[in-house]
Amino acid sequence: MADTDSTNQECEAARHAFDQLEQASFASPSAFIGDAKDSAAQVNVDKLLGRKRPQPHRSWTQRYVKLLVVGDSGLGKTTLCQCLLSVPGSDLKLHDGTATSHQQFLEDAESLCSTVSWDDTADKVKWVYKVQDTPGYGDDLNIMNSIHLLQQYVERQNKIWLALEMDKGRGIDLADVEDPRVDLCLFCIQAHRLRPVDLRFMAELGKVVPILPIVTKSDSMTIREAATYRREVYRKLQNPQLPEPQGSAALGGISSAINVFTFEDGTLERAGLLQSHQSQTVPPFLVVASNDVNQDKLDGQDPVFWPERRYPWGVSEAFNPQHSDLLHLRLLLLKEACDELSAAKRARYTQWRRKTLAKQRHTSPGRMLLGVLLPVLAGFVIAKTGFGSERIKQAVNDVSHKVRLHKVTVRVRDDADGNNQHQEPETADSHCRAEGHQPAEPPPDKKFLGIF
Repeated sequence: MADTDSTNQECEAARHAFDQLEQASFASPSAFIGDAKDSAAQVNVDKLLGRKRPQPHRSWTQRYVKLLVVGDSGLGKTTLCQCLLSVPGSDLKLHDGTATSHQQFLEDAESLCSTVSWDDTADKVKWVYKVQDTPGYGDDLNIMNSIHLLQQYVERQNKIWLALEMDKGRGIDLADVEDPRVDLCLFCIQAHRLRPVDLRFMAELGKVVPILPIVTKSDSMTIREAATYRREVYRKLQNPQLPEPQGSAALGGISSAINVFTFEDGTLERAGLLQSHQSQTVPPFLVVASNDVNQDKLDGQDPVFWPERRYPWGVSEAFNPQHSDLLHLRLLLLKEACDELSAAKRARYTQWRRKTLAKQRHTSPGRMLLGVLLPVLAGFVIAKTGFGSERIKQAVNDVSHKVRLHKVTVRVRDDADGNNQHQEPETADSHCRAEGHQPAEPPPDKKFLGIF
């Protein structure tokens, strides 16, 4: 009996809450809130019926960014990757950059790739960041071998993504698939001197991926030398004026600007670059990187990853804006420009895909086979029907003559109607007799014309 009474009470309470919710759909939100503060239906009413619109629920998504680090041997590319991605307490696994062969890159490029990830709780986005190290191009006597190696790598990553898009049996959304495409190339340049081979490499590689030039080991230059060299590199990137190499006419000279990635002013301002370099040009970035870390700051109460290079005359700090642009570069690549890089990658890939698919349509086996068989088939039909060149010429003359006679007939009929005079329209036969030749006879053989 007690169970029955409690059940009835619960039903009455639920019915009362439902009646209040039904009345709230016709009454004002404030009246409902005042009358039903203690009801179960009050939980989300303010969010649904208040002045502000309800916020949609957001699900976690993954975003991918991939950088390609390129440069001559011995410029500290692996050390740069270490300083860009490391944080206090992280155990970043990097390969030994002292021996990076072309064969290793061809067989297992993933072994040269460093990966980090972090969660953006505000936007519910998990960022997966990859930095792909490459062999130094000074290890090969022929520079074009290194250029083609990296161009083919970038093209291969695009083809992998294209195959995923066109796979009918994929069964998974592309948003959940790791994106292998390259967003940006960090091109390391030596200090003091920009060589023609560096300009050639950047120009050729810039055809498939945008370049971001970085001058490594910039602590080897004085303040005046660094400012002068920064302007020199910027000027040569805009106007290379590289002559045609001797013995390699196929390469040609370079006169147009190199494809350098251009960040928006708002992005540079958020990264603190517009304030720090008001009278200088960025890029290129002048950075200092080191595997030596200040242990006092790393082991402190608030650990800080602080790489530095110690010399007898002082210390060069990698993340000190007075010594290096590395802190601004890290803030730019890992935070402020992530969306900008992804948007530029998608636009660049769309153009590449359009050109690739158009080329495939023109070079498809079916189209090439049709281009070969169609002339052969046409020749076979002409030979079988006996329709020679003389008959083709006669048929064309007859058709053109009939068209001309038809125009004359229409013009005479229009003149007769305009003068309101009854005049027998001139026929094609009468016009032919007036001109002194016989009317055209129909083609004796209509069988061939029926083929078309």
